[in-house]
Amino acid sequence: MADHVSHKINLLIITPYEDFYEGQVDSVRIPTSDGEFGFMAGHTPFVAALEPGACSLTTNGVTRYCMVSEGYCEINGMLALIICNSAEWLENMRLRRIITAYNNACEEIKTHKDKNGRPVFVEDSVAKGKRALARMRFIERYGSEEQKERLANYKKTDFPNGVIPRLQ
Repeated sequence: MADHVSHKINLLIITPYEDFYEGQVDSVRIPTSDGEFGFMAGHTPFVAALEPGACSLTTNGVTRYCMVSEGYCEINGMLALIICNSAEWLENMRLRRIITAYNNACEEIKTHKDKNGRPVFVEDSVAKGKRALARMRFIERYGSEEQKERLANYKKTDFPNGVIPRLQ
């Protein structure tokens, strides 16, 4: 009798606030500091640093996307562990919060102070801006037509000429 071989990998996505996802998937694609990286069950052991961006989970031919922020991914045989600062499903993203975070990051980079006048590390503000930009790109790529339209409207009203200013 042949041994049963699973073609699924156990995936855990953990943030400081919750166990965001736990389940078996066929494949995963993650945003790393070296570009996108995909893996399936049986992948050789691997550790990668995560960048803010889209993470795709495919199970039985259906792909679902979530947004992950900085962290790392460790793959070991039939288990993949993603530890990140935050993770969220597309339908739970709040557009006004994303635009506000980006504007705050830009202001902090210019003034070296937060909205309460306290000193900030510019590197933290740049990271905040990159997370907001990644969320905007995520919505532009995977969001519903309504989300894309709302984001476009926010960009028109919140940024001069609808152009997002550079972080530095």
